[in-house]
Amino acid sequence: MSYTDELSLLAEATRYLFGSILLVREADLSAPTPCRDWDLRRLLWHVRTSLADVTDVLAVPASRGDPDVDPAAGPDAVAALRAGIVDFLVASTSLPTAGRWCEIHGRSLPAKIVVYVGAIEMVLHAWDIAQACRTDRPIPSDLASALLRVSPPLAEAGLLGHVFDEPLAAPETATPSDQLLALFGRQPIGPGSSGT
Repeated sequence: MSYTDELSLLAEATRYLFGSILLVREADLSAPTPCRDWDLRRLLWHVRTSLADVTDVLAVPASRGDPDVDPAAGPDAVAALRAGIVDFLVASTSLPTAGRWCEIHGRSLPAKIVVYVGAIEMVLHAWDIAQACRTDRPIPSDLASALLRVSPPLAEAGLLGHVFDEPLAAPETATPSDQLLALFGRQPIGPGSSGT
């Protein structure tokens, strides 16, 4: 399958994230993740907040839910993340992205790129979630390849903003999944890498 527009890519990214969320059990919430010093509960809340931030950029502020819940006070991080994904999808699909520009941290970006930022956030952390649940779920090749086409400048911007770790070298034989993970500072094989 190839992705001809950002919404098709977004749908596949969402499917991949939901697949990882289905792995989460109560006992996993305190498990370590590839994101340094974060357990799974904190990671789930981070993804929820990150998607809410992207949703704010794409949509009218009134459409935003309430992501600013203290992770320690919110016992159901999985349910909160599911709600955040729905909010992000509504914001991504309710307004046309063609010709629209959005501002993130003082930089103007095409709305289409903002949708890609959300998709990358979902895909990378879906992999992190699966790792924390002791499951190997490579990013689907077509999805990883599509994200690799738009990721290098986003990875560089994230590195400058201390959002991601330094890229890792991927072997020449690396799959698209491993290449994407390495670009964002994740160890392609097995848990225990770093990055956020």
